[in-house]
Amino acid sequence: MGARGGGSRKMAAGGSAGWRVAPGRAPALMLAAAAAALGFLRVSAVEVKTPEELFVENGTEARLPCPFSSSEVISSATSVSWSFQPEGAMTPIPFFYYSQGNAYPGKDTPFKNRISWAGDLNKKDASVSIANVQFRDNGTYFCDVKNPPDIVVKPGEIRLRVVQRVRVSALDVKTPEELFVENGTEARLPCTFSSRDVISSAASISWSFQPEGATTPISFFYYSQGNAYPGKDTPFKNRISWAGDLNKKDASVSIANVQFRDNGTYFCDVKNPPDIVVKPGEIRLRVVQRDNLPAFPTGMVVAIAIGVTLVVLLLIAIIVCVVRKKNSKKHYSGCSTSESLMSPVKQAPRKSPSDTEGLVNHVPARLHQGPVIYAQLDHSGGQHSDKINKSESVVYADIRKN
Repeated sequence: MGARGGGSRKMAAGGSAGWRVAPGRAPALMLAAAAAALGFLRVSAVEVKTPEELFVENGTEARLPCPFSSSEVISSATSVSWSFQPEGAMTPIPFFYYSQGNAYPGKDTPFKNRISWAGDLNKKDASVSIANVQFRDNGTYFCDVKNPPDIVVKPGEIRLRVVQRVRVSALDVKTPEELFVENGTEARLPCTFSSRDVISSAASISWSFQPEGATTPISFFYYSQGNAYPGKDTPFKNRISWAGDLNKKDASVSIANVQFRDNGTYFCDVKNPPDIVVKPGEIRLRVVQRDNLPAFPTGMVVAIAIGVTLVVLLLIAIIVCVVRKKNSKKHYSGCSTSESLMSPVKQAPRKSPSDTEGLVNHVPARLHQGPVIYAQLDHSGGQHSDKINKSESVVYADIRKN
């Protein structure tokens, strides 16, 4: 019994000794643990950038962009995983994997025979494309990139919106064609626009400048979310400032102390998603000396010329109407004698036909302004001489001659 007990004690001791760490290895393990605790074993994160939302027309191809950044060189161990979470679902479904130059689309997924690789790891692009998108493809897509020892902390997320028709309307940007500014003064570049959509936080303004003789414009100003970002390495350094108000649909800027080198064409580009501008507004700036400023703008000269022409035409029309009216009155007074005959002149009563001659002599002189009707009366004293109706015109009077 004692021997057995002693043997068992030896085995226990031997077993206990078998779990002990060798004296030579203890410092190495302790050093590794300390290094991990202090953060010497670096595990950096890959940064994935994806758009929050993507609108795609039904039946077309949807490219899901997934650019990323990594401090490590892209190696053969780099891999990309895509998963999809339908609307209303709780967990995502893996549907695509890419590694060592090979694409592995999922077989039993909603994207069978429709998913393809559209990225380039050397360019740090992990994008994929889905052909013939359907309404059932609406949901959230996750892009997970690993480039050991860099690994992604949070996958990129894209919310896909499949719509019947994507409305992309055009903004209407209005700018003057030409602007004259005196050298050394401040130039305000006006730029107004119209949009059917409410101005949102996504609205942005971009200004660019193309010097005279240059072929490409240079961006020098950007405005978004209430913040102005003037270009640092531009000809307008410390001279450009925001002068607009997006709530009033005004995207103007101002340039202080303009110089002759500022001559050129300025472009105003406005975006108010989903409305985007088709063609930016263009202003041709002319910096001149004070004496060379035009007396009147071209538009004002044209307006004055049109106004003068209209006034002259109106005067001609008035004169023609007056002349025609006078000619009409003159023709009427010479042709009608009924008014002369109907004038309220008290004539002497005719007692007999023989008194006609005397009656003629007593007619007031003002009645002779019209046709002398009584000069053609019958003086022969005939029996029809008394049938003259004073209320009728002379053409109806019974006038006879010997």
